[in-house]
Amino acid sequence: MTLQFLPARPSDAVTLTAIARRSKQHWGYPEEWMKIWAEELEIRPEFIEKEMVVKAEAEAEIIGFYALQPHTAYDATDLAHFWLLPEHIGKGYGRQMFEHMLQTMQKAGAETLLVESDPYASGFYEKMGGRKVGERQSSIAGRKLPVYAFAVGLRNLP
Repeated sequence: MTLQFLPARPSDAVTLTAIARRSKQHWGYPEEWMKIWAEELEIRPEFIEKEMVVKAEAEAEIIGFYALQPHTAYDATDLAHFWLLPEHIGKGYGRQMFEHMLQTMQKAGAETLLVESDPYASGFYEKMGGRKVGERQSSIAGRKLPVYAFAVGLRNLP
């Protein structure tokens, strides 16, 4: 099934937050960690108005979304959010979302995408062609997040 991609609306904030939380919980993290991440996973209407947030729909149901924002220190774009409902993982929807995101970035003239990945999603970003360029300290003490870079401007996309 092909997904439909639409700009998120501020009224989607509650749904997008629920998707982010369910997706994170899918990996079996302890409840105390989920509480620490609650603010990071909350998608506010103001965020949707300010940043590029795109929802993915299947049969008129939002099943995932991604959000992009300018990197604060480099001439790059940060992947602020990339979430897919757990029941849709492994069906090719993540790849469709990622390819749509890269096409959108290419059209906008962006050249580099930076992704701070959940460790469980590392395999996905490696399959998508990401190059690990470092690590960042998580909001959980002692936990590191791999950072991937993608050369957006050099990719051949459909």
